[in-house]
Amino acid sequence: MGILDLMLGRTAPGEQGVEAKSYTLPKSTHDFVYPIAVRRAELEAFERLLEAEAEESYLDSGDDLQEVLDSVFEEHDVDTEELVDRNRKPRAETEPIVETWREQVSDELGVVYARPGAYSTLLSFVTLCKRRDADGDDPFELPESFPDAVALLERLAEATDDQYRAVVHTDLLPADGH
Repeated sequence: MGILDLMLGRTAPGEQGVEAKSYTLPKSTHDFVYPIAVRRAELEAFERLLEAEAEESYLDSGDDLQEVLDSVFEEHDVDTEELVDRNRKPRAETEPIVETWREQVSDELGVVYARPGAYSTLLSFVTLCKRRDADGDDPFELPESFPDAVALLERLAEATDDQYRAVVHTDLLPADGH
């Protein structure tokens, strides 16, 4: 290999890594992820958003709610438990992701591993919070730290649009599959 080859970016076998060697890792203990740089403040912002949404519960199940729904939708059978569960689902799916990431970031800046689907889960929760904040009849308000949560969501969107993924042991990932 000569100087001209190096200048033109041509390399000899083995110089770009180990040639003709691959490793098989068990799918049961390893998964493809997107490494994401995060600030602790962004994760804390998501935690505050989760807490705020939980404190101002959108709908509480109970006889009163069932009576209201029955009177409004006389001809349709509406299950309040199902309705309440559907509204709690985005928070319930977001909590384990944020909790795992928070445990992984001990400094001001760190790296977390996002599985495919994490972005859509967090986006669903943020969208719900924005919609609730815009509803004048809903007492929920976005916390002041909301822009930090959005910054993390935007970085997550950019990273998951990229083709680059890493393989990590599943012990480093949220247990729920996101």
